[in-house]
Amino acid sequence: MLGNHRSFLKLILSIKNTRAVMMNEFFLVNNRSITIGDINIRQFQMYDFDEWAPVAKVIKNFIKNHSDEIYKSLLKVHAAEVITLLSKSTHQDETALISIAEASESLLIQLVGAMIKVNDAFFSEKESKRKSRRKSQSKNADQANWFDSFQLLIESGHHSADIMQMTYGAFISYLKAAQKQRSQNLLTNTHLMRAAQHAKDKAYAKLTDELKPSED
Repeated sequence: MLGNHRSFLKLILSIKNTRAVMMNEFFLVNNRSITIGDINIRQFQMYDFDEWAPVAKVIKNFIKNHSDEIYKSLLKVHAAEVITLLSKSTHQDETALISIAEASESLLIQLVGAMIKVNDAFFSEKESKRKSRRKSQSKNADQANWFDSFQLLIESGHHSADIMQMTYGAFISYLKAAQKQRSQNLLTNTHLMRAAQHAKDKAYAKLTDELKPSED
């Protein structure tokens, strides 16, 4: 009896800690997770994106808000997808998750809520115009776009193996940063080209001197 009481208190404390978790940049980059009871809920990673993303997309499209009532409806309509995605996020066997669902629907709902919160980078992400255009492109063109994204990160100093181990949230954040840096570099180069084109010899020489790296 005392053991059950302690287990219940442990579950309550883990739920409170879950609510206090901040999904900031450090949470994403450090691949942090949250725990409910004895179950660890992790962020989705890029190495198996093709396995979890289609299932997660089904759940994302169904969810209108993050309430328990929506989660109950989600379990009724997409139970198989929920179990599959939870298996990816918790590294729990699907059979074990089914047993949890049969024993306690409320615990399963808490796990679903935690999974969505931990992976907010995916579930709250708005579809960009770039992704919308992908739908009208061929499969090969879509694959090329992913390799373009990987290549942009590699050019920014990331390694292919490291990219595959990134959480989805970290990947998207790094990609946005790399795109921002590339745009800034293009803008800077455009300004320099224009300045060089219209500068007189003395002014151009001064400009090139200022751009040279410092010897300090």
